[in-house]
Amino acid sequence: MRYAVLVPEALVVATAVLVMLAGRFSWFRAGSRAYLPPVTAIVVLIALGVELWAGATLATYFDGALVQDRFALFAKAAALLTAAVAVAATDWTAEDSLHLGLAMPLLAAFGIMVASSAGDLVGLWAGLELAAAAAVVLVSLRRPDLGLRLLIVGGIASALILVGIAFVYATTGNSDLTAIRAVLMSHAPTLALAIPMLLLLGGLALRAGLAPFHVGVLPVGLGASPLGAGLVIGLVAVAAATVAAKLAAALIPIPDVYVPYANVIAALAMLGGGAAAMAVRSPRPRLAYLAVGQLGWVAAGLATHFRSGMAASVFLLGAFAVAATCGPALLGRAEGGAPALAGFGSVRPVRAAGLALAMLSLAGAPPLGGFFGQLAVAAALAQSGNFVLLGLGLLGSVMSLVAAVGTLRVLYIQSPLEESRRGAAAALPAVTALSTAGAVAFCVVIAAYGAFSYPILGLADQGAEALGLR
Repeated sequence: MRYAVLVPEALVVATAVLVMLAGRFSWFRAGSRAYLPPVTAIVVLIALGVELWAGATLATYFDGALVQDRFALFAKAAALLTAAVAVAATDWTAEDSLHLGLAMPLLAAFGIMVASSAGDLVGLWAGLELAAAAAVVLVSLRRPDLGLRLLIVGGIASALILVGIAFVYATTGNSDLTAIRAVLMSHAPTLALAIPMLLLLGGLALRAGLAPFHVGVLPVGLGASPLGAGLVIGLVAVAAATVAAKLAAALIPIPDVYVPYANVIAALAMLGGGAAAMAVRSPRPRLAYLAVGQLGWVAAGLATHFRSGMAASVFLLGAFAVAATCGPALLGRAEGGAPALAGFGSVRPVRAAGLALAMLSLAGAPPLGGFFGQLAVAAALAQSGNFVLLGLGLLGSVMSLVAAVGTLRVLYIQSPLEESRRGAAAALPAVTALSTAGAVAFCVVIAAYGAFSYPILGLADQGAEALGLR
């Protein structure tokens, strides 16, 4: 029973490997398209159920290299739920490979699971790189040039992260996160430590696609397949934020070293994401910029270096993961261009409802999970006295809400006739039983996240406590 907590990881990895191997056999590929996606989604849901049951047990494994606590439980449950909904909601006729398309979200979720349970620096880096590698593979199927660009940008981000991690290890003499925190308790902040922290935070921001570093990642997401865009904008950013949360908890004795950088990154993301979302008209870029803005709120919560701020960021990260990953999958992609959006609500009502909820949640509209998460972060910023960052965040949220409302107008008020005359109707997502069920499941998850925000926030608070914050 002690090792039952490892069953979800085993199920996810085994399913991903089997799905990829199955794609090697032509006789299996021919008849697998109908039932393989729902079977994969069911297996991931089973892994989620096992995680919620067995993951509640607090334990350490492999001499502390793997830690199962409330933070790991929350992050892994969010990753598994996101992967299951994304697999179900995707229009698989718009993807370039069924088998790799099914395997890569599972491997990205596994990367998040590894990072959230990691007890040392090596585990954090390995989980982040695994999630990023899955996104590179899925993007490369359609656009090898964008896959190469993502690989190069990721290599730069990884180099910055490794330099920062190496300096932390050299300063403390430990790779264990708990030991690093204990050593730093007796160290005063120095300029020599502050500069590597700038590189470390810059690498994480580049990996997550936060402003102003989004110029390296965002074009990749805009040119990828729907699910590939979801991995780049959503799950990889969640992996980077998970690593940032665990590092912030380990470095909490020296907040003066990293908080100024985190404040700048959060402010640029919140303001830049909201302003860019207002400026663009195409739906996928708007969705991506809304995700950048909300991820800025996650960074702002981590910058408070208080338990309440960390808990708010962890809570908001769950809502962000589902909306940012599944939003592009619900939107689909037109042949050779942007998806047809005018009148989408009348021709694809279920998917349009999911897309609307995704954008509203990313914009922080009440009463969705994104709103309660941003509200909790705002309360933590006010409690810490950081009213400048709070004001900038509220301004960015107002711009994000304006952009989201503009998309709703196009979805539900504009007529689809003009789009049909241009041939855009042929690019609408296919209607299947699975994709419809996935869109409904997404709507239910987003609505439930807001309706049950108080108990979910309580679990997130336990996760912050598990990281050692008081």
